Amino acid sequence: MEQLATVAFYLGVIAYSIAATLFFLDLVRSEGLSVGARWAPRLLTVGAAFHLTHLVAASLFTRVCPVESVNFALSLAALMATTVFLFLRQRSSLHLMGAFVAPLSLTFLVSAQFVSAGTQSHVPRAMLAFHITANVLGVGLFLLAGAASVFYLVQERRLKQKRVHVSSKRLPPLDALDATEHRLLLAGFPLLTFGVVTGAMFISQIGPITSVASVRAVLGYATWILVAGVLILRALAGWRGRRAAWGTLAGAVCVLLVILMYAVSPGTGSTL
Repeated sequence: MEQLATVAFYLGVIAYSIAATLFFLDLVRSEGLSVGARWAPRLLTVGAAFHLTHLVAASLFTRVCPVESVNFALSLAALMATTVFLFLRQRSSLHLMGAFVAPLSLTFLVSAQFVSAGTQSHVPRAMLAFHITANVLGVGLFLLAGAASVFYLVQERRLKQKRVHVSSKRLPPLDALDATEHRLLLAGFPLLTFGVVTGAMFISQIGPITSVASVRAVLGYATWILVAGVLILRALAGWRGRRAAWGTLAGAVCVLLVILMYAVSPGTGSTL
């Protein structure tokens, strides 16, 4: 089982690396899709399959549930984002967002190997599993929403400045990006809400609360507030386009900062 996890890990890294390269080359091309770029989503799918195999094999070998461990959970969040992207790509013109998703998946798959395996707590395992699962799914959706907002802002700026390059015409349409971003936030917000509520319920049971864990909690609440604000203002004040994209991007940055802090100092007293 250990050998299977190791082999799947390296094959996943290779597949993700090639896919990321092909997506990037396609992004900077001035012509249509190249033959190599057409293989990018296929290799991303292969990488996701090896990624999943690695997670399953490694969790069985270490006897640790993927949603009860910080390193597995971070890796699972990237796999979630990849899976959702591959699904959305079939329904929308979001192919070039792979230039963000593939490197993200590769980074999380590799960096998860260097994160502490988890923390001890007195929280019931079932509740902890539900809590982390909700956060993992929410993080994956918010990262994709952040990617959509970045592409929206770049595309809108180019159009506003009339810098319409040939490659710009292959970027996802603004309406598709705005709609995708909104749907991802709608799907991720209930999950984040559940994670925030359950985290607050048993925060006193997870051990001593360090300063790093406190900052992570503040960033988590800031993400919830930002996303809630974007959704409410969109519904009541008609927020769309650039303002919604900036709000979504701010929430995604908070999520990335939380992930970075987990990678640098997992510590105790932390909830994902």
